[in-house]
Amino acid sequence: MSAGIDLRAAFRRIAEALESLSDEELKKFSDPQYSIELRAIRRRTKEEPSSPVPGISADEAIGQITALSSRHDAQALLDEKFPSKKALETLARRLDIPIVRQDKVDDLRDKIVEATVGARIRSQAIQGKGS
Repeated sequence: MSAGIDLRAAFRRIAEALESLSDEELKKFSDPQYSIELRAIRRRTKEEPSSPVPGISADEAIGQITALSSRHDAQALLDEKFPSKKALETLARRLDIPIVRQDKVDDLRDKIVEATVGARIRSQAIQGKGS
């Protein structure tokens, strides 16, 4: 073993990765039109960052958004304090909103607004307490 590298552990992990491949993916290994590359990618931790932006927790942010009286005000707050896609994704996950990789910043913002302020406004309208 060279320089403290545990080759057995490395080969075991490579074997586990190979076992997780589909038949279609395995066929590509014998096809000369494909090259084979090995990459080690650091696993993400299960826990999402608790704060989408410095100085405010995701729960505080959601509370602020939910307290607003209009969709427009909620959109303005999100534009001002949470302009990045990553920050909006954190809020959406916290609200259990389904997100897809193709969602743009505007899509995420609209989903968050509808899940918070929009839901409350619809509920009030149904109950006859419209504003």
